[in-house]
Amino acid sequence: MRIFGLYLKRIVRRRLTLIFMVLLPVLFTFMVVTQYNDATKVTLAMYVPDPAVDSYVSAMLEKQDVTLIHAKDADSAIQTSANLGIVFTSTAGELFANPDALKIESYAKEVNFNSKSLEVKLNSIFSSLQTLAKNAPDAGAFQESMKLMADTPAPVTIEPSILGNPHAVVLTSTFNMIVFIMLFLTMTNTLLFLGDKVHSTTERVLLTAKNKLSYYLQTVSVFAAIGIVQFLLMIALMSGAFGIDLELSAFHLLLLVLAYGLLNVIAAGIGLLLVSRTTKQSTGRLLVTVVSLPLAMLGGTLWPSSIMPEGMQRFARILPTRWITELNTELFSGFTGSGSAVTVHFVSLLACAALIFLLLTRVKTQDI
Repeated sequence: MRIFGLYLKRIVRRRLTLIFMVLLPVLFTFMVVTQYNDATKVTLAMYVPDPAVDSYVSAMLEKQDVTLIHAKDADSAIQTSANLGIVFTSTAGELFANPDALKIESYAKEVNFNSKSLEVKLNSIFSSLQTLAKNAPDAGAFQESMKLMADTPAPVTIEPSILGNPHAVVLTSTFNMIVFIMLFLTMTNTLLFLGDKVHSTTERVLLTAKNKLSYYLQTVSVFAAIGIVQFLLMIALMSGAFGIDLELSAFHLLLLVLAYGLLNVIAAGIGLLLVSRTTKQSTGRLLVTVVSLPLAMLGGTLWPSSIMPEGMQRFARILPTRWITELNTELFSGFTGSGSAVTVHFVSLLACAALIFLLLTRVKTQDI
């Protein structure tokens, strides 16, 4: 373990490198949490100038856990970053006089689950408002009935029960982003060995190893250890500091950590194979970019693999990044009975790591 200790000390002793090793996981965790919160929070921007109607609609929406933004004018409601914006300029008197003329203008920058669910809630609320207007004997009674209904708790309590993990899609996409981040960072970090190669440091280090396999096992273990520590730090921040419930059992969490450790092993191995092909930093960075980006894109870390052409999907099935993203999908689904698929993906990662070590042992000593 001399080589492992040597390279680990060299990395840790570099203050700037150590700062980045701690800072980057914190920064990326903040990005992941921001994406998670934006995707799970339902927000509505609303411009309703009539106080009575505004109070009624606000109270009914707050009962359904909708975050409200009260726009100061119609343009603010239209240009908002919320899931949906609505503009309702009719007064309570106008609504009472002609309930059938009720018309709401809604705006959404993109149609998604949150915007559609808001439309359903708004339809029910304004339909109830229309019914109150038709049944009220006069305008004053109409406003009084709105206030009474807004203050009265719902007669029926509905407890939604969602099959599986309710945030499966969000958690899967955020952890897929972590796959891309760790893949690119680990492969880039292996370029540190180009300097050792040029100055014959690697050649002297090799003399202390039993063989090339021992050298590569210890070298790659450094990156795997650093990657696992960074990944655990991200998990701790997400669960402890930001309160995100991953809804994973202890066994599945351990499996996820091991899988991401294998990802670092594979990424470091690929990076060292690329280092063996050049002595120039510029060429090394180009090779890392050329290899890591297709691995990320085809593997489904940046977008779902299902939207790619059929030929690309077939090719992606042999990529380790695809196995990791599929593993994320299985583990965060919230369903049991997916053990066989998880096992297949995990064994595939192990086989890929073994193949990379086999290729590394075939590298000529002068190219290491």
